[in-house]
Amino acid sequence: MNSEAIPREWLTAQTTVDEILATCSNPDPAVAEMARHYLNQAGGLFQQMVPGDELWNYSTPDSAWAANQGQAGLAVLREGKIVDSVCMARN
Repeated sequence: MNSEAIPREWLTAQTTVDEILATCSNPDPAVAEMARHYLNQAGGLFQQMVPGDELWNYSTPDSAWAANQGQAGLAVLREGKIVDSVCMARN
């Protein structure tokens, strides 16, 4: 997990642990594997969440990916502030 907050502009879509769990049953093996990876890597992030927290996907801008500095993962918002994040993919 990351003690330094990511920029809010990187947030791409709100999600839930239940949505990630459901994706583990996706018929596309690559999609299902990615969902299982998220569950395994983000367990500590999920455990620290409290009622009212929001779970978001994030990704750096396309320019960062093009420069081989991209990252994507999950972030927790609490009372409108990003309080923690975990990177799931980098290039």
